[in-house]
Formats: sequence, structure tokens, C-alpha cells
Amino acid sequence: MFKKKERTKIYLASIFIFIIIISLSAAIIFEKKTKNTDQKIILLNLDTKVEDELSWNFYTSSNAMEVKVGQLYKIDFNVENYGSRQSSGKAIYNVKPETLKKYFVEIDCFCYKKQTLLPGEKSTYSITFYIDPKMINDSGLRNLDSIDISYTFLDSKNG
Repeated sequence: MFKKKERTKIYLASIFIFIIIISLSAAIIFEKKTKNTDQKIILLNLDTKVEDELSWNFYTSSNAMEVKVGQLYKIDFNVENYGSRQSSGKAIYNVKPETLKKYFVEIDCFCYKKQTLLPGEKSTYSITFYIDPKMINDSGLRNLDSIDISYTFLDSKNG
């Protein structure tokens, strides 16, 4: 019926078509997963606090913002020493829900570093962060639509 050369041609053409179908399927699956990650938007609620012993005002221009998973963001915080003496503080932060903390990735943060302000001095500190896209694969966080992050400045007299 078919000669050996013809069978070889049909065989090679079949393999070629099969590889194209597999490649297209992989590209479509990858695109769908990427679109889901790119479209995931979460409301980020920011709360700023200062320990009573520290005479500082600490705030950001916006207490809420929508963030896309995987996108890099920078947030500026304004700090003012309204006291009559130089003082120092260190900031800590808390993420809720707690299980999201491992996906909240800070590239740069003023947190945990001693910050010193003279009386009446104002300064701006910032954080650079993103929410790791791996969060989307976490079944416990898949339907998450908001995050609460609280930054608190503590007096660091002894630090």
C-alpha cells in the first residue's frame, strides 16, 4: 500500500503536528495562569501607630490602595517629631491575615532600623514591596480580597 519512504514522511509529519499541538496547548495554559495572576487585585489597608512614649506623628497619604499581585509598589510614610527633644524609634509591622505574611515581600523597609529625629524635624520613610504570585496557588488565600498591615513605631531609648 504505502512505500517505506512514504510511511516515514507521514510518521515525521505526524510527529511535527503533534509537537505543534502540545506547544500551543502549553502556551494557552501558561497564558491563562498568567492572566489570573495579573488580574488578581487586593485591597491593602494601612494602619500607622506610635507608642505613647514617642512624641511623633506617623502617617501615610493614603490608608488604602489596590495592589496587583506580583507588581512592585513603594509607599511613603511621613514622620514628625513634635516633641521638644531628640528621640529615636524603631518600627515593626503586622500583617493580617497572618498566613499572608510569607507572601508579603518587602524589598526595602525602614522597619527594624533605628530612626532618629530632632525636635520639630520631619522625615519621609518608605517601603518597597510586592505580593508574591505564589499566593494564588495557596488554597487558603485564593479568595482573599483584602490585607491589613499595621506599622507601629516604638520608642528605642535603649536601642
